[in-house]
Amino acid sequence: MKNMQIFLAAIAMSFIVSPGFAQSSDVSALLHKADELDDQDQADAAIETLLQAEKISPKNPDVLIKLSQDYSDQIDAAKDKTRKLNYANQALAYARRAVREAPNNADAHVCLSVAYGKMTDFVDNKTKMEYSKVVKSEAEKAVDLNPQSDLGWLILARWNFEMATLNPILRGIAQALYGQLPPASKERAVEYFQKAIAAAPQKIIHHAEYALALEAMGRGQEARAEWLKVKQLKPLNAQDRQYRAQADAKLRG
Repeated sequence: MKNMQIFLAAIAMSFIVSPGFAQSSDVSALLHKADELDDQDQADAAIETLLQAEKISPKNPDVLIKLSQDYSDQIDAAKDKTRKLNYANQALAYARRAVREAPNNADAHVCLSVAYGKMTDFVDNKTKMEYSKVVKSEAEKAVDLNPQSDLGWLILARWNFEMATLNPILRGIAQALYGQLPPASKERAVEYFQKAIAAAPQKIIHHAEYALALEAMGRGQEARAEWLKVKQLKPLNAQDRQYRAQADAKLRG
């Protein structure tokens, strides 16, 4: 009789506990499925899968971060400007939610930085410079929270390089917005590119973006070495394959 009571109690507990575990398992499975779809360049299907996960767990920061990332990736792939802007707005909205739900998550701040960076393609020069402040501050939060945030360092590298090479019109707007231009230099950009590579040497984007910056600085031999590294690494997505094609063209030249 006592064994039967224990058995019935265990069953009762399973009815109480199982829904939460089932939901967590469902979300994890959907996140994994979305990753696989992204690897197969099925971005629309990946987003649909993530939206299913969002319905199950609307405040899950992993889901919100992944949705922001996927919508950001869709911006470049879209041909129509209206669709591009819609994707950019979606990426920004999900990144904001991710930061709200997980303020100490470095990846959430990276997503918000990226989302504001993407939005600069759709705004005037004054707003572009205003957004650049957010791009920098969110990336800085990311590397403060996680010094191994390779994408945080990459964003800061690109920010420094772009600020150090601003055209006169944007420089004037930036001067007015910042009061005085924040410290930015090509040398600091190089330092941050190297930190991004040290944190994730297997990522093609870091070597490719570093190569482009080195070329712009007239450091051709160093740039060539980075393009060679791009060729040696396995491309994982459409963007990587574009960088590989770019590396092919650069190395043939």
